[in-house]
Amino acid sequence: MIKKKAAIIILVARKNIFIKSIKNFYKNWNNKYNYPVYVHTFGKIFSDSEKIKIKNVISPYIFFFEIKPKITNNISEKELFYNRKYNQYVIKNFSKKRLGFLHMCYFASNITSFGMPGCLVKDLKNYDYLMRIDDDSLIKKNINFDLFDKLKKYPLGTARLNISNKKDYLLVREKLLSFLKNFFISQKIIIKNKILHDAIKKDNENLLLKIPYSLGNFDLYNMKIIKSSIFDKYIKRVNLFGGQYKYRWGDMEIINLFFYAFYKKPIYDFKFGKDVYIDKVKEAQPVYHSPFTEKYNLNLNSFYYFYLKIRKLLTYKFFYNFLKIN
Repeated sequence: MIKKKAAIIILVARKNIFIKSIKNFYKNWNNKYNYPVYVHTFGKIFSDSEKIKIKNVISPYIFFFEIKPKITNNISEKELFYNRKYNQYVIKNFSKKRLGFLHMCYFASNITSFGMPGCLVKDLKNYDYLMRIDDDSLIKKNINFDLFDKLKKYPLGTARLNISNKKDYLLVREKLLSFLKNFFISQKIIIKNKILHDAIKKDNENLLLKIPYSLGNFDLYNMKIIKSSIFDKYIKRVNLFGGQYKYRWGDMEIINLFFYAFYKKPIYDFKFGKDVYIDKVKEAQPVYHSPFTEKYNLNLNSFYYFYLKIRKLLTYKFFYNFLKIN
């Protein structure tokens, strides 16, 4: 077995569920290959002792990097996505508190901007293959082959393709189609994928809903192909336009649509069912500690669990009695 020059990228914000997912990641796949894992965090998430423990228990080839996201100077605060009150998605789902999500979109879409503020660390520049997973990505069953082997002829790979055909998705793709059209025309690109070709030719945003996209939280990149393309020029244009911050463009759309211009089918689909891979580890119950509980060996988490159960039962009883009276 020839080991690839490959690495894993994880952006971690929730360390409690990251521990569960990373253990499964090694148990069900990476123990066979021991590809290095580059954990990125926006600021300090792990203490030094936590980092040492993770490296000792799971793998010494897990590396931690604190990066500082920064909104580029060409974007003013009033232009940020959460200020677009005309957008129903913003009204319902996107407050100012979700600025971190916009930082994530910028981080995840800039797969060639090594060492730039808010992007992948420079150490990743020399790898031929990269895989990005989320801190709540969970491999549930054993995968007995090297995932990177499947990317020889593809720029991208993903756990399973997904067609995001809900109209709501257009609310986070504002001006994306016109941006793509201007870029591809300026570069004299003949678009290979028929759906993308027709969407641009007819100025029909709805056609973007018919294109299969990668998951984003389990994506593999053939950096040899990506670096030989004009992706670097493209992502710099995206950053200058500010699509991630102004309109919440996701990395799946930004990266996938670029390669749909050059390939009819640019993404290798592993077709993993939910018995093999799920993209959301359930949030663990919060852990509470106090000198009192530790001294008397009391489990305050159990108290908290029963408190939630009792509160739920009382709520049901209240509404039952209310309906009975009325």
